[in-house]
Amino acid sequence: MLILNKVDLVTREEIERIKAWLDDRFYRYRLVEASDGNVPLEILLSVGRFDPSRLEGTPPNDHSNHPADCDDTDCGHHVHGHRHDHAQAFRTWSYETDGPLSLEMLREMARKLPASVYRCKGVVHAAEEPGRRVILQVVGKRVDIAVGDEWNGREPRTRIIAIGAHDGVDGVALHEVFDRCRYSSIS
Repeated sequence: MLILNKVDLVTREEIERIKAWLDDRFYRYRLVEASDGNVPLEILLSVGRFDPSRLEGTPPNDHSNHPADCDDTDCGHHVHGHRHDHAQAFRTWSYETDGPLSLEMLREMARKLPASVYRCKGVVHAAEEPGRRVILQVVGKRVDIAVGDEWNGREPRTRIIAIGAHDGVDGVALHEVFDRCRYSSIS
């Protein structure tokens, strides 16, 4: 993962020229564009495990998982790297379903996420492990899927969050990608 800082000081053409130079030299990388070094900590520091319980118990109308859609200037999303100005560079998106996902399809689809998606994480209800939570971690092109603890009375449910470039996270396309992983759609 590379961070291209101070993009606010150059033209879009100059940024595209830098991207072309990188493309000629590197096979697999993610480029994060930033201004004033403003990169969400979730992207920089969440390369390891996350606590899946953070995704549980969040009311559907709570915008804590959707900071990019928040209009409240006092919401306190600073911990998410969330900014309330016109220069917001990052966006989050989430996916939820009660239906089980195929781990094989999920791994394949996660590897093919667009380069504008920098980080993806979640708890998965997997067809192959119906009694256990499966933890999904995607950083750049690296995909890690690990079987976690039992559901312990909680309803099995998939919750995935993606973080990416503000103009590069297509919610409709991402929803279609994860829907293709639904076990019922491939069996």
